[in-house]
Formats: sequence, structure tokens, C-alpha cells
Amino acid sequence: MALIDRLRGAIAPASVVRDHGPAVARLLRRLFGPRADVDDVFQAVFVEVLRSLPAYQGRAKMGTWIHRIALNVAYQEMRARYRDRGRWVADGEIEEHATEVDDAERGMLRNESIRLVYEGLETLDPRRRIAVILHDLEGQTLREVSETLGRPLQTVASQVKTGRAELARWFVEQQKAPRVALRGEG
Repeated sequence: MALIDRLRGAIAPASVVRDHGPAVARLLRRLFGPRADVDDVFQAVFVEVLRSLPAYQGRAKMGTWIHRIALNVAYQEMRARYRDRGRWVADGEIEEHATEVDDAERGMLRNESIRLVYEGLETLDPRRRIAVILHDLEGQTLREVSETLGRPLQTVASQVKTGRAELARWFVEQQKAPRVALRGEG
């Protein structure tokens, strides 16, 4: 069926999700952290992609077009969460990133570090957060971030610089905060 659709010039929705879903999922995990609720945002991205598919004119690569839609949907979700920070705090549902080779202590420290990074990122304004993630976590240049987001280069540079500074201040505050002892700590 997909071959018939391609021969007719139509794009099969199932192939769009199959071909671009893994890249969107990776992007969303970077933007929101390793959280289970990314599935809802993933679905929202592809609802928007499939709704907009008839209007896709091929001016940009499909992957680029979908990436932009994913960023827009993620931004809207971040804005909603940022406005109501009380309902969305780190809930400890961090995926296990330690491999079998890692010992338990290293795995716990790694998960704690990941949790703290994403907890800090959640405090940033969504525009700054996306710019910092694309630049620092995704490894895009400032120019690439500017093109991806459709923002002036100086704006992106400012958002990354300000976001980093806010994140650094947040980490300093976390270090000053009294640490709660975990069960079993002596």
C-alpha cells in the first residue's frame, strides 16, 4: 500500500510515523527528560503532522518539517507546564540509565544527575530551555538553532547565555539547600 501511495505522489501516514518517529522520540526525550509522559507529547506531534500532511509542499526535507512541528508542539506543552509549575515537578520516574556493567552506586549517581539536570531545565522559560537543549544537549551550533527555531542568531545566543546562567544559579541554590537523608544512609 505504501508503494502505491508513493507512486501516486501521496505520503502514507504510517510510513511518516515509522520513518520519523524515532527521531521525534529522541528529541522529545532531550526536551522533557527521560519521563514516561513524553508519549502524550509524541502523539500530539504526530496528530499535528498527520493533520498538516496535506499542506506539506516539500520546500524543506520532511524530517526538517516534522522536527519543526515537534519543537512547536513541545514548546506549547512547556509553556503550559511553565505557567503551572506546581502540577509538573520531577516525580522520580527516571528511566534506568545504568547498564549492567555499571555498579549500583554509579547508576544511582548517574540517575540523580540526570534528574537534577532536567529538574533545573524545567525552571527555565520554555524559549530558553529549548535553545539550551538544542545547543548544549543536541550539539547544534547557534546558527543551526537559529535556523531551526526561526529566531535571529543574536536572540538565540542571548537565550542560550541567559538560560545557562539561570541554570547555573539554580544548581548553586540546590547545593546550598539542606539535603534530605535517604533511608539507609547513616
